[in-house]
Amino acid sequence: MKKSDISYIAGCVFAVGTAFFYCCTMWFSIRLPRYFPLEHVWRWGKVEGSPSQGWYGMQGFAYVFGGVAALAVYVLLKRGGLKAAELKPATTRWLGVGAAVVVVLCMGYMLYHEFDKWGIF
Repeated sequence: MKKSDISYIAGCVFAVGTAFFYCCTMWFSIRLPRYFPLEHVWRWGKVEGSPSQGWYGMQGFAYVFGGVAALAVYVLLKRGGLKAAELKPATTRWLGVGAAVVVVLCMGYMLYHEFDKWGIF
């Protein structure tokens, strides 16, 4: 498999993995560090009466695990027995479309979750 094909697949895995793991923080209520801008500190969990920003922890979690998934796929394809395999143009197109669909669905869920949480719906 060509290096460009491996990189393309790893990029798709990173995009999908990052969106998926961000949604996992909401689905499973994963406890992550939050930033408290008035106090300039990071803490685990919410503190009543003190505004905090949980987005930073959620993004960090999503990027780290999306990166780990992409790196694992990259290493598996690079060292795997697929050296002679070649990605067909149709496969490349469908892989990109599939990745885009998953990312858009995850983003839609993120919007729904935030709008529901803040009582916009």
